[in-house]
Amino acid sequence: TGATISFDFGGDRGGADALVNTAQRIEEQTTLIENALASGVITTKQADLISRALAKLPDDVTPEQRERCEETLLKDAQKLTLKDLRRRAARITEAYRKTTDEVDADEDEILRKKEEAARAKTSFSMWDNNDGTVTGRFTLPEAQGAMLKTALDALAAPHQKVGTVNAATGQMDEVGFGQTYPQRLGHAFATLVEHLPADSLPSNGGVSAVVTVNLDLDTLMGGIKAAGLSDGTRISAGEARRLACSAQIVPMVLNGKPLPLDLGSANRFFNQASRRAMEKRDGGCTTPGCDRDARWTEAHHLNPYAISKTTDIRDGALLCPFHHHRAHEQGWVGRINPDDGHVEWKLPGSDTWQRNTRWRP
Repeated sequence: TGATISFDFGGDRGGADALVNTAQRIEEQTTLIENALASGVITTKQADLISRALAKLPDDVTPEQRERCEETLLKDAQKLTLKDLRRRAARITEAYRKTTDEVDADEDEILRKKEEAARAKTSFSMWDNNDGTVTGRFTLPEAQGAMLKTALDALAAPHQKVGTVNAATGQMDEVGFGQTYPQRLGHAFATLVEHLPADSLPSNGGVSAVVTVNLDLDTLMGGIKAAGLSDGTRISAGEARRLACSAQIVPMVLNGKPLPLDLGSANRFFNQASRRAMEKRDGGCTTPGCDRDARWTEAHHLNPYAISKTTDIRDGALLCPFHHHRAHEQGWVGRINPDDGHVEWKLPGSDTWQRNTRWRP
């Protein structure tokens, strides 16, 4: 059993169980795979893939046709990668079918059953670590997994000169994130969650899936009092101000009274035309020294919407997610230069207005 193998020879229980399952599957089939594996012609993973492919052959396959498929896959395994061998296995009935239409039908049926099995295995779970983080695990069908990976890879694309603000000098230290690939993917996943189209998600008992952040007017204006989400989660003042800029978070601004001073609505967001105008004006992240272009930025209100009541581009600026966090955490002061209309910042520890000359001299 898997437990015995993992105990006697080391390794994890899951891997040992998979090895036992592969061995049982091979034993039920012909000895060709067994001999190839024993002689080192194929690897354990290749043997597992081939045995699974043979188990999925159509019910009308004859012993001779099955053996022909097995011989073909064993030969292909010596020259193909696992990914290519998997694709080959999906169309292995080419070894005996007479027409392409028959092979196409076989492949479609194999994929249909594979997708049905994948949906049955789909799951998601997450738990609170009680340290400010949440850990989770999930199993997705292959197609949705590919969609998720594509989105995360795009969001996690590295940018070498994204830096931080030196609190003592107010200048930008041009250093990279210094993050590993898994860390970048984690931040990308957080960004993806923040930008979900919550207003179009199904409601739960008549209540929409939009998250509300409850904060005091003083917090919105730069105070240090913590805020809370609609589920009771407590967040810092800076995080609350940043989330109040998000189109997927509704800020409920309180002023010591039972009813909110302002309950954010769709009108508080920059529309597509405004966004494009800001992209043309700003070029990218407006933080001095940052090289993230407009594709990787978020629209920031220079003055909180609850106060200004406007989404005019003269009250907006583009910031990358990293510096958007910093702007709210450190209380950056921004403005539109009255002479040339470009965004400028007064960073912590500095009394001078600075701009990102990468995009606009």
